[in-house]
Amino acid sequence: MRSAVLFAFTGICGFLCTQEAVASQTCAGFQELFVRAAPSLKAQFVRPVVVRRGPSDPGSEARDLVSEYSVDARLFCRGERFLRFEAQIAGDADAKSREGYYFIQEAAVLAAFRWPRPRVAQTIQALTLEAAEYLRGSRERGDVFISGKTERHAGKEGEIAVFWTDTERTFILVAASE
Repeated sequence: MRSAVLFAFTGICGFLCTQEAVASQTCAGFQELFVRAAPSLKAQFVRPVVVRRGPSDPGSEARDLVSEYSVDARLFCRGERFLRFEAQIAGDADAKSREGYYFIQEAAVLAAFRWPRPRVAQTIQALTLEAAEYLRGSRERGDVFISGKTERHAGKEGEIAVFWTDTERTFILVAASE
């Protein structure tokens, strides 16, 4: 009898955990979790007015992040499915913008992957150090395109990439493909 109850409990927990993971892959779920993860940002996602020439990604739309910091950030969705989140700052950004950039990266990973905050902080710090080192090495080698890029495969959650040049720092979080 105990094993039947344990089996039923395990099945219910598995179902609820799966439902929670699916909810984080929706745009609405991502936005809600992002705002809760970093209330100090006073973040809002807004739909920008976009004028384009040429082809675009059909069915995909972007939402700009508006916050207390001077960080460019966008959320990309297809329908209600979360696709990708990107944030950029200038390479010579001031300390307040760099602080906001970190908070935005942290909130994005927390919202998309639901990792514990220490794991998120450790991952962002490791990616930042690697990108800085790769950028330094690129300068020393005299590469045609001086940059530092690093990424992490986050399993079923998706991918994280950090791309640095002398003029820009970019953070990209991509949902896993189905």
